[in-house]
Amino acid sequence: MNNPSRKEMYNYYFEDPKNKKIVKTLNKARLEYFYFNKGFDIKTGDYEVCNICILGGNSKLIRNQEEHRIGKFDMAFLPENEEIKLIPNQQEPFTNKICVVSSPIVGKIGKEMGEGFTIKHFSWEKFVPRGELGDNKKMTTYREVLTYYKNGYFMSGFTNIPKKSLEQGVVTSVNLEESKSGKIRIYPHIHSEFPEVYIFCISDKTKSVAVTQYLINSEGNSVCKDLIDGEGLFFEGFMGHMNFIKPTYKNLEYCMYMWIIPTFGKEKDITPTTLLV
Repeated sequence: MNNPSRKEMYNYYFEDPKNKKIVKTLNKARLEYFYFNKGFDIKTGDYEVCNICILGGNSKLIRNQEEHRIGKFDMAFLPENEEIKLIPNQQEPFTNKICVVSSPIVGKIGKEMGEGFTIKHFSWEKFVPRGELGDNKKMTTYREVLTYYKNGYFMSGFTNIPKKSLEQGVVTSVNLEESKSGKIRIYPHIHSEFPEVYIFCISDKTKSVAVTQYLINSEGNSVCKDLIDGEGLFFEGFMGHMNFIKPTYKNLEYCMYMWIIPTFGKEKDITPTTLLV
């Protein structure tokens, strides 16, 4: 396991793909993030699975000559040896955007769980509260989480920051631990074997609403970057990671980030551990 330098850590970040398609590979998992204005195919081969997320526009998804609808913030899972076609409803530039994460099958848990092709549709009613609001002992960690997949191949979904947390400022991807003296300490997450994709989805597209995203190596060296709507990162899971959403009183429709963790058929669920720095 290499311990990346600060310079190398900045390479994990990427911009919105308006200028070019984003393609990155970590641990044999592959990320493709791009805009599209015409139909295209997505295929998986032997011992390969795929998790897609629509991040802009509405499309027809055709599988085995059957037509399905798939729209903004919906996800789909493709098992091995699967093929679909996506056809956008609109052809205007920068309307339709997609994230495609493909990974090899290494373990047996995914096959034992047996999930086939599925589409998951976005709904605010499916979000579950997590964390706590702040007080004089700790920062706010309250957020709302929508989990789409825990199928042995991927853990994926969205985390939304509601208005009452935005007004205070909030940290996410953290564990809260109480010291012997009773003080609450906040530590960043790690999940050593598994890389992760974050893409930020914020209804305010200005730089006045940005998430400060931190990466920390095992020596405690860190980098951070302010990320706005459409920007993200694809990083090694052994890196400590946390997000700070700075306070704002703007009335946002949503302030979310999409997350996809390939688990390679090895795990159904990952409990992030704590990076002590």
